[in-house]
Amino acid sequence: MPSSPSRPVIRVRTATAAATLAFAGVSLAGATAAVAAPGDSGDIAVHKTGMAPSDTRDEKEVCKFTLSARNFETAKAATWTVTPQPKSPDKPVLTGELPLVNGAGHTPDYSLPNGTYELSWTIPGGVPKKKTFRINCSIGERDDNKKPSGAVAAGGGGMSNAAASGTDDSWGVGGPLLVTAAVSTAGVVLVRRARRRGHDAA
Repeated sequence: MPSSPSRPVIRVRTATAAATLAFAGVSLAGATAAVAAPGDSGDIAVHKTGMAPSDTRDEKEVCKFTLSARNFETAKAATWTVTPQPKSPDKPVLTGELPLVNGAGHTPDYSLPNGTYELSWTIPGGVPKKKTFRINCSIGERDDNKKPSGAVAAGGGGMSNAAASGTDDSWGVGGPLLVTAAVSTAGVVLVRRARRRGHDAA
């Protein structure tokens, strides 16, 4: 009686399945290694003005705020961006590079129009991370934000916190004005839409 051909077929399929699982295991290990870049376990928290940089809380709603980084291990700097959500030409975008000393660092204070914003950051070789928070200032606090506050960096290239302040209706639509700020040790770029007045055409 001739032997059944089913047995070798089953063996071939079993070997193929084993090879597929082995390949998947190698791919998964490679993906894990890519995610676990040195220093990529750190976090950047949103702090209300006046909070200690070492505070482990992460505020979801603030008025004036600062960014505090911690646990970045070997990373020397983190590049960050604060973007309005949804994106709007009427609101500014903040971006900068935060120097890290012993895995930690913090920015100066910032003020932005009321609304929801997304904070994203990355380090060289790392995976971009993000979180959202809200700016919610009362009228009194917003009036205070209009006044110049904070130290201006030496060298004539700095600006006070007031340069990033304003009410929701103070950011009009028009040609973009790029302002580079060297505040403390963090370089900050503020993209602001210049307000176009109707009487300019007159």
